Parts: sequence; C-alpha cells; structure tokens
Amino acid sequence: MKKQTNNLRKTIVLTVVLCLIAIIFVSYIQLYGQAKTTVRCSYLDPITIDLLALLAGLFLVFEGIIRVLKNPKATIEMQLTRVLRITFGCATIALHIIQFLHK
Repeated sequence: MKKQTNNLRKTIVLTVVLCLIAIIFVSYIQLYGQAKTTVRCSYLDPITIDLLALLAGLFLVFEGIIRVLKNPKATIEMQLTRVLRITFGCATIALHIIQFLHK
C-alpha cells in the first residue's frame, strides 16, 4: 500500500511541476510575442477555434488525470505518457485562454 501511494504521489508531483513549467513557458512566449508587435492585431482564427482547442485541452487533462488515478500502482515511467498528455493539455488551455483574452 505504501509503494502504491508513493508512486501516485511522485506521479502527481511530476505532473504539477511539468504543467507549471509548460504554462509559464507558453505564457511567456505568447505575451513576449504580443509585446513585440507594433500594431495590435487580432488573431486570424475565429473564436470557435479557441473554444475547440480549449475543449481539446480539457479533454487531454481530464482523460490523463482519470488514467493516472485508475493506475495508482504504476511507476512514473509507466505513467509518463499520461503525464505528458496532461502537460500538453495544460499548455493548450493556457495558450488559448491568452489568445481568447486578446480578442
């Protein structure tokens, strides 16, 4: 039981750290890129693209979390693809929220 809890705890810590790094990185790149433009222009894609991307990101996050919690005994190596799925979902959500707020 202790090993199961320890594996799950390590997986959750890794997931949170990677998600924070991804969100900070994506936010920095996006906001830095917006600050460099001299003419404020809107993004070319319609708002529905941002909403669909937001839904896709939420799907990746929730599906990844469900899979991690269903397999609490799995090692970090076994959970790595799920952790990356959650991280990509968080990055996608952060990026499209920033773009949505810009519009």
